[in-house]
Amino acid sequence: SGGLFPEQRLTRAEAVRGATWAGIHMARGERELGSITPGHLADLVVLDRDLFDGDPSALPETRVRYTLLGGEVVHAA
Repeated sequence: SGGLFPEQRLTRAEAVRGATWAGIHMARGERELGSITPGHLADLVVLDRDLFDGDPSALPETRVRYTLLGGEVVHAA
């Protein structure tokens, strides 16, 4: 229940940051990507739930509602 190495678990915030901003930072792209701020490219997904609220066991059920690339909707569920 605690995982193989419980002392190495990530918080939800750490996991989301690692899957989003950290990758952009490692690629040195944070001037254009990695945050929803003026002047940055609008590549993002809209999910059907708040990842930081609710039961962690429900996270695998999360679905993508919209995908935007360059500010344009390229997928809508």
